[in-house]
Amino acid sequence: MRYVLYNCPDAFPGTLSEEIAVKRFVVGLVILVAALGLLTGCFSSSNSSSSNGSDATASVRVLHAVADAPPVDIYVLGDVAVENLAFGEATPFAPVPVGQLAIDVRASGADPDSEPAISETVVPERGGFYTIVAYGRLDDGSLELLVIDDIQDQPADGQVRLFVLHGAPAVGEVDVYLGTDSGLGAAALTGFAPQETTDGYLEVPAGEYRIRITPADSETVAYDSGIVALQAGLSYFVAALDRESGFAPASTVALLDDPAFIALEDQRSRVRAMHLSPDAPAVDVLVNGGVVLEDFAFRQISDYLTVLAGSYTVAVAATGSITPVDQLDADLEPGVAYSVLATGLLADEGESGFALRPIVDQTARDPASALLRVIHASPDAPAVDVLLGDDVIEGLAEVSYFAVSGYLSVPGGTYDFFVNVAGTETTVLDLSGTELENGNIVTVIAVDTVENIDVIVVED
Repeated sequence: MRYVLYNCPDAFPGTLSEEIAVKRFVVGLVILVAALGLLTGCFSSSNSSSSNGSDATASVRVLHAVADAPPVDIYVLGDVAVENLAFGEATPFAPVPVGQLAIDVRASGADPDSEPAISETVVPERGGFYTIVAYGRLDDGSLELLVIDDIQDQPADGQVRLFVLHGAPAVGEVDVYLGTDSGLGAAALTGFAPQETTDGYLEVPAGEYRIRITPADSETVAYDSGIVALQAGLSYFVAALDRESGFAPASTVALLDDPAFIALEDQRSRVRAMHLSPDAPAVDVLVNGGVVLEDFAFRQISDYLTVLAGSYTVAVAATGSITPVDQLDADLEPGVAYSVLATGLLADEGESGFALRPIVDQTARDPASALLRVIHASPDAPAVDVLLGDDVIEGLAEVSYFAVSGYLSVPGGTYDFFVNVAGTETTVLDLSGTELENGNIVTVIAVDTVENIDVIVVED
């Protein structure tokens, strides 16, 4: 049994959480996660194995899946059953009376006598299990209440049960892949559309899986769970939500019962290489001993390589050799972008000698301004000041090798930047006429030796 109950377009009055703009992408999938509150008042907490012990009750849990709505209070038969349930949170199963149940939804903390944002009646049956999902978006008035018949059978020995809901209305159709190797293989779900569900629970062998989601008919991965373990004997209700996660435009929640939910975010990191050593030859870049870039020359900047978060050894070797000139161990975090810079002089064994240096890159753009940072990577150049017109920019005085500034936020426009020897009027780099556009992220790098000093401008 599945009910679709429509509500008014003005639901959830009050302060709204920031709207999450999500593009085509994600969902349906098979395991993952988000969070959901506690049942209080007329719902008393219980787990799925015991909550159907009475012929006069059914078992219900609630998922808040409206990305641009505030936390809510849920009333059942006039009493508060769930308080302050935030987007992406869900409750465990709890017993409710059978028969007609009036369900009212109000913004959290609203007057109990105020007009509810949603007011619907559902009719649970004795011994039944139901997952109620607040679904849709406030911005287009598409809110509705989904009441899903959620049969809680025991999976066969060594199996897990999976139910998938595409709960991200801002996302288009997707394909969902479930596997364990690096290749995508065959899609488990194709053309999976918003509000669509699997036909009941699917059973798969327990074990470790890697879930990836692509736009429909595309092999471009938009979400990657990394390796996740599905435990035998459990039932996972998986919902995709309109919420950015790592480098993915949506996230997922996996509802169990104890705990009520588990969050599994996008597990990808990004890393790129910059060859900034003026006297080093072309090199090969190796990750965990495997070559990922060949014949990489001075001043080259690679594209980002997307990898699963984790520990890696990054090394450089002369082209055609596997003997590292230098290497570093890097712990990459999900949702973070990194640059690994080959810097310094091979001929120098001091502080200006050859070394690999990792830095963290900004990826979130500000549509109302440009973001600018400066890197001093000229190994034998003195400390410098960075000026805008005649004035030294705050935070960019006496920048020494190897220093990386924070990101400066400036309105889009044309600027006259200059790089002077620190504390002097001697200009070593004239960057007048630099154009910056709102929404851009720009890194300016001073490179080469002092007699040939130059800049590389990287637009991320």
